[in-house]
Amino acid sequence: MELQEILMKIENLDEIEEKFVTILKELISIDTSVPPGRNYDTFIEILIPYLKKLGFSIEKVVVPKELVKEIPLPLEGERVNLVAYKDNGKEKDINFYAHMDVVPVERENWKYNPFTVTVRKSGKIYGRGTADMKGAIPCLILALQMIDKLNLEPKYNVKVLICTDEELGIHPGVKYLAENNYIKKDSEVFCMEGVQENFMPIGAAGAVDIKVETFGNSCHSGVNFLGINAIEESIPILSELMKLKATVQSRQSKDVLGIPRPDDPTRNMMSPMFNIDIIHGGYKSNIVPDKCTFIINRRYIPDEHYDDVIKEILDIIEKSKIQTALKDIKIDISNLYPPLKADPNSDIVKKMSKIISIVHKIPQEKIRNLGMAGSTDMGFVNQVSKNIIIRGVGNISSNAHGANESIRMKDVKAFIKEIILYLIS
Repeated sequence: MELQEILMKIENLDEIEEKFVTILKELISIDTSVPPGRNYDTFIEILIPYLKKLGFSIEKVVVPKELVKEIPLPLEGERVNLVAYKDNGKEKDINFYAHMDVVPVERENWKYNPFTVTVRKSGKIYGRGTADMKGAIPCLILALQMIDKLNLEPKYNVKVLICTDEELGIHPGVKYLAENNYIKKDSEVFCMEGVQENFMPIGAAGAVDIKVETFGNSCHSGVNFLGINAIEESIPILSELMKLKATVQSRQSKDVLGIPRPDDPTRNMMSPMFNIDIIHGGYKSNIVPDKCTFIINRRYIPDEHYDDVIKEILDIIEKSKIQTALKDIKIDISNLYPPLKADPNSDIVKKMSKIISIVHKIPQEKIRNLGMAGSTDMGFVNQVSKNIIIRGVGNISSNAHGANESIRMKDVKAFIKEIILYLIS
C-alpha cells in the first residue's frame, strides 16, 4: 500500500475522533498532579487492556523508595511505571515514551474543569495534560490499532514506556528504566512530548536548582541595630548574581539552533538561562527577619558542563558574602535534568523530517532542528542512546502548564499519521 493511500484511509476513518476523545477522557480524569503524584497505578490500569488487546506483554516497574526520598517535595504513593512490549520479530526496537504526571492546576484561571475533557466546535480540546502529555498516549494506541486494522507491517519491535515524575526531575521513572536496561543501548526512542510545528527539537537544556538560605538575627524593627536583617544583607549577593546572569545569558551554543528570540532576532543559537525564581523571608512587618531564602534555576546548554555551572555560582556567593554581615549561608543543590543533544544528521531525524514533510505537505528543507529552552527527562535517556526524536500532539499555542491547556483535533490526526508512517517505513 502506498503512503498516500495509507494517509487517505486514516483520514477517512470517522471513528478516530470519537475513540480519541473516549480514551483521553479516561486519562484526563485521573489527577496525576505532582506534587504529590498520586494515582499512577490507577492511570496505568486504564491503559493495560488496550495494550494487551494489541498483543503487548505488560510489566510494572516501581522506582525504589530510597531514590524517591531524594526528591525534596511532598510525594505520595508508589512511583509505578508501565513497560509494555510487543515482539514483531524484527531486528530493531523502538521505545515510545510518555509521562503521566502533570503540573498542578490553578482552578480559578480555567474556563473549564481541568480534569474533564472539553471539546469545542473549533476542534480545540481542553484539559490538564492534553498537550503535556497525556494527549499523545491515545494517539499512539489508535496508531497501533490502525496498523492492525489496515494490515500494515511495523518495521520494529515496539516498547511503550509510560513513566512517572517527569515534571519533577531528579529521579523520574524513565531515568530508572534507562539505568536498569529497560531501554536497549542505542535503540530508537520516540519521545511523544513535542509539538505539531515545522521544527524538531534535537537539544534541550539541563536544569539545576540552587537553594540559598541566608541567616541573620531577628529583633524588634524599632531597634534594628540589635539585629541582622537577612533580607537586606542578601542584596549584595543577589546583585552579584544578577551580574552573573548577564554573563551566562550572553553565551550561545556553537552548533545547536535555538528557538526564535523576539527580544533579539540576531541571537539564533541555543542559549543558557539564569533565573531567581523564588524568594521569601520575614514573618511580620515589625520584626527584623533572621532568614531569607531564594532559589536560582539555571538552565544549561549541552556545550556547558554541570561542574562548571555550579562552581561559578558558588564562587560568586563565596566572594560576595564578605560584603554582608550574615551569620551563615546554607546552600542545597538539586540536579534536576542533564542536557540533551541528539544527532541532527542521524537517520531517524532525517526519517522523521521526511514524514513531517509528507503529512503536512511542506518542503523538507523548511523543517528546522532546534534546541528547546526547556528541560526534559530525555537527558537521562541520552546517556543510553543518542537516537532520540521528540515529536508530539501539542502546538505553540497549547499553553502547556498554564490555564486552559489545549490541543487541536487536526493535530491529533496528523500525529497519528506520523506515528504510523514512522513504524511502517
